[in-house]
Amino acid sequence: MIDLHTVATSNGYKASIMLEEVALPYRVTSYDLVKGEHLTPAFLALNPVGRLPMIVDRDTQHDGAPLSVYGTIAILVYLAEKTGKLLPASGPTRAKIIEWLGTISSDVGPAYSGQFVFNVLAKEKQPWAIDYYNKLCARMLQPIEKQLARTRFLAGTDYSIADVMAYPVATVSALRYPGSLSEHPNMARWAQEIGVRPAVQRGMKVPS
Repeated sequence: MIDLHTVATSNGYKASIMLEEVALPYRVTSYDLVKGEHLTPAFLALNPVGRLPMIVDRDTQHDGAPLSVYGTIAILVYLAEKTGKLLPASGPTRAKIIEWLGTISSDVGPAYSGQFVFNVLAKEKQPWAIDYYNKLCARMLQPIEKQLARTRFLAGTDYSIADVMAYPVATVSALRYPGSLSEHPNMARWAQEIGVRPAVQRGMKVPS
């Protein structure tokens, strides 16, 4: 059994979609970030970083305790290797998949985090910051759009954890800004194809 500690955000959906895709049994604990439930001593004992999502694999031991894995890249790679699904064991396609995981996590994700902070959370709006992050988000979508003009999925002909990682960007983050995928037809085509997958539909409802 796997425990999924999550929240209804773009990052949280990546973990739940992956668990649905690999068909492993799991149970969900959700957190209220506004109330600071992710900063309680109980959660920090599991994950000192105090961020979500994370999983605890109770079927695998590490240092005498069930294995905990924090972070979307780590979770997706761990579950892919555990089940032998959505990630080749070696070769150039694997390298490109890993590259896309890093791009989404290190480049696209922070752009949208900053955009959310300055556009939504900030009590005092800073026009320069809003303009900066809006433009950065628009620029970060371009590599995805260009890649999907060349290939069916992000890393080539096959659906992979790169697509699991990127799908919430198109269906959650990009719908916040720029508001639609009307200027990104290849992303729209790709998101529509992925969105009909039963596992994706189930994962996007976690936590309910």
